[in-house]
Amino acid sequence: MKGIGMAYGATTIVNAMPSGLGASLGVNLRTFAEVELNYNEEISVEINGRKDGRINLAVESFKIIMEKLGLKYGAFIRTWSEIPIAKGMKSSSAASNAIILATLDALEVELNDLEVVNLGVDASIRAKATLTGAFDDAIASYFGGIHLTDNYRRKILKSIKIMEPLSVIFLVPEGERYSGDVKLENVNSVKNVINMAFKEAIEGRIWQAMIINGLIMAHVFGYDIRPIIIAIENGAISAGLCGKGPAICAICKEDSENQIIESWKEFSTNIIKAKINHKKAQKGVNFENKN
Repeated sequence: MKGIGMAYGATTIVNAMPSGLGASLGVNLRTFAEVELNYNEEISVEINGRKDGRINLAVESFKIIMEKLGLKYGAFIRTWSEIPIAKGMKSSSAASNAIILATLDALEVELNDLEVVNLGVDASIRAKATLTGAFDDAIASYFGGIHLTDNYRRKILKSIKIMEPLSVIFLVPEGERYSGDVKLENVNSVKNVINMAFKEAIEGRIWQAMIINGLIMAHVFGYDIRPIIIAIENGAISAGLCGKGPAICAICKEDSENQIIESWKEFSTNIIKAKINHKKAQKGVNFENKN
């Protein structure tokens, strides 16, 4: 029995780490998962063609479905992603959503959308891939669009659909940062300012919120804020830090893409172009035709 799942990446509007209130925006970078069940209860994982690396999230995402349904299968889990790992671009949320959908596809079981998302959040917490549960990221990854959430209560406070076909440009420097690397005392020190950014977002000033959050959180995590400022100077509607970094994101119209990319090349040549996503995660897609 084999199943396929696919989910999307996202980027940060407001980081939920300081207060549990967060906002994320779905982007059209994809993560695919294939789950092939077996009867010996062994779980093996291949990530982007490799069988080493951090596999806890994949294992927990599969096991949580087994526990919910009272089953005892093992699995070979294979994932492939357009989203760089540990850069703040919601690779964990996308992977968990995709693996859970693939497992359900293999089992031919239906769960409602929010059940799927919440199981992914639970798996991410168990795998220590998140501090807050990243409910905002998981929702944006699964549904697309912009979502403002209370991560602790797992409640969607507001959803926004951006109709304009805006581009999303990621500056992806070297280095990785995992949730376990974050010093909570530094994050908690900016709670009041980040709450101000969230207030901007909940009142509809999404792009202003993203800039405020980006500048503050980049400072907290020790990143150079110049790429955020330079992106805005070169035509970006907004820019900010992706999660806990190190990736930086700029939102722009298509005719500003090249100018922003050129302005960022002094920081890194690893730059990824995407679009805002409004499509929902799905199962039963074709893994082999992912390219």
